[in-house]
Amino acid sequence: MNVILIMSDSLRADHVGCYDQGRIHTPYLDRFARDAVRFDRAYCGSFPTVPCRNDTMTGRWTFTYKPWSPLDNHEVVLSETLNDAGYLTALFADTPHPFAPGFNYQRGFQAWELIRGQEHDAWKTAPPTVTMPCSPDKLRGGAEGATLKYLRNTAGRRGEVNRQRVTHSWK
Repeated sequence: MNVILIMSDSLRADHVGCYDQGRIHTPYLDRFARDAVRFDRAYCGSFPTVPCRNDTMTGRWTFTYKPWSPLDNHEVVLSETLNDAGYLTALFADTPHPFAPGFNYQRGFQAWELIRGQEHDAWKTAPPTVTMPCSPDKLRGGAEGATLKYLRNTAGRRGEVNRQRVTHSWK
């Protein structure tokens, strides 16, 4: 048996076909959901990126007492529990916050990959000039903030094919 946990910061259930009943088309997620265990009444205890991951990794609602902070070394975490039960664990993530120095949210996974380029990730320095989507004073961080870094990081993408990183068939 395989366990695949999909976590997204800003994906609403009513924007995924298997929950929406026909208005939304997400064929790959819908096909995956047909053969998976799907939760109809699951709620997150935290919305922000790192606190939500802390809740998921520890199985506890921690946002009321734990700020945006590293995964505590003494916590029992999902990845280690799955390892102990004989599962192969791997983490693929495109959000840099859990991988900040010392945050250690990859702890316990037998393999992990951070897909670079999101938000404020200082990954690429070219192109030196990018077209901003609006006046920089409307953006968080202005002309030198996260939007500029994201646009540099993604300047070479030319379509959906550039975003499809994992093409393995898991058996």
